[in-house]
Amino acid sequence: MSISPEKKVRAKTVQKVVILLQDHDATGRVYVRIEGGLKSREAMVEAIKRLDGGLIYADEDCTQLIDSEYIEVFRKRGSVRREEEEFTFLIDREYAEDYVVSAKIIK
Repeated sequence: MSISPEKKVRAKTVQKVVILLQDHDATGRVYVRIEGGLKSREAMVEAIKRLDGGLIYADEDCTQLIDSEYIEVFRKRGSVRREEEEFTFLIDREYAEDYVVSAKIIK
């Protein structure tokens, strides 16, 4: 039995991408878990595509699936303090790509 050094077995890789969404003074983060050996650019494109109809998560560990039509974003903590109730803004997933501020591979 011989083992050939030329044959490489590629381990299944998992990449996580965080996407920051912003609308006026409200921001939110969503996370995308991408399996497979995609290059960085391909992983970013796939993450943006998943905003509309794919699997996105509310937490960094990718355990809290967001399965509604809307993505929640919250008022920035450091913005002008008002004597108002906490208000949750909703971004329609169909138009979420328009609110993307940044995206970064975190793992």
